[in-house]
Amino acid sequence: MKFKNKRLISAAIVVVLVIVSLIGGTVGSKGQSKDASDGYLADFLMNQTVHKLTLKEGSGSEVIQKISVEGEIGSEMTNTYSRGSIINQIKVASADPNVKAILLSVNTPGGGVYETAEIYNALKNSGKDVYVSMKKQATSGGYYVSMAAKKIFANTETTTGSLGVIMSYVSAQKFLNDHGIKQETIRSGEQKAIGGLLEDLPESTRKIYQEQNKEAYDRFVKAIAQGRSMSEDEVRKLADGRTYTGTQAVENKLIDKIGTEEDLINFIKEDKKLFNPKVIELRPDKAAESLLSRFVKATMKSIISELNSEATSNQVERSYLG
Repeated sequence: MKFKNKRLISAAIVVVLVIVSLIGGTVGSKGQSKDASDGYLADFLMNQTVHKLTLKEGSGSEVIQKISVEGEIGSEMTNTYSRGSIINQIKVASADPNVKAILLSVNTPGGGVYETAEIYNALKNSGKDVYVSMKKQATSGGYYVSMAAKKIFANTETTTGSLGVIMSYVSAQKFLNDHGIKQETIRSGEQKAIGGLLEDLPESTRKIYQEQNKEAYDRFVKAIAQGRSMSEDEVRKLADGRTYTGTQAVENKLIDKIGTEEDLINFIKEDKKLFNPKVIELRPDKAAESLLSRFVKATMKSIISELNSEATSNQVERSYLG
C-alpha cells in the first residue's frame, strides 16, 4: 500500500472516530442517551442494542439459549467489543444461572483456525451443556465448534465433515518474470516475509507451513476424538477431507441422530429434566440503529478490513474451511 493511501486511511479513521463521538448514544437502547465522551469505538460497539427474542414461551428459570453460528467463521464472531458476537452470547449464557443449556445452531462452511478455536474453547468452558442442531452445512470449522456438544442432531441432507485444515496462496512470480518484472526483498532472516503474490514459496518455507498445518490438524483430530468418544486412529480414517451427509455422519458416529431443531429441544427438555423450558436468542436490534450509525459501522469495518489485508499480505492463512 502506498504511503499516500495509508495517510488517507489514517485520516478516514480520525474522521469516523469524530463522527462516532458526536453521535454518542444514538446506537443505544431507545430513549437512552450517552455522554459524548463515551463515543469511542469500544463504547460504540459495546452499546449496540441486542434484542432478547423469545422463540418459545416457558419458565424464566428454565432457559435454553439458542446461539446461531451462521456464515463463515471470522473475527466478527469473536469480537469481544460487540455485544451480538458469538463469544459474547456464550458469555451471557455462561453467566446466567437460569440458562440450563445452550442450543447451538450451526450453518457454516467453517473459517479461520484462530476464530474457530476461540468459539470451541468458549463453549467448552461455558459451564453449560451444549447441544448442536446442524443445518444445511456444518463442515470443517463448523464441525469443530460442534465438538463442544453433548449431542448433535442434523438433517439427512445436512453436509458435514470436511475434517481438516487448508493453507493456500497465489503466486504470480512466473508471470512477472516473463514480463521482465522482478521484486527484490531485503530480509533480516531467510524466512522473513516469504511468499505472497510476488514470489513462489521455497521448499524450506513450504515445510514450515506444512508443520503448522499438521499441528492444527492434530488439534482438530483430538477435539473430535474427545467430543465423539473415538480413538484418534478412528478419527484419522474419517478425517481425510471428504464430506458426509447427515445419514453418513450418523453411520460413522460423527453425529448422534437425524432430527429437527424442535426434536433437539424436546431432547434437551428430557435430558436436563426441564418441565417447561423457555427458548431465547440474542439478536442485534438493527431497527434501533440510525442510518448514520450504520454508515459509521460499515465504514469502520471497511477500513479495518483494508488494514488487516495490508498487514497479512505476505502471510499464508490457515483455515478450517471447506
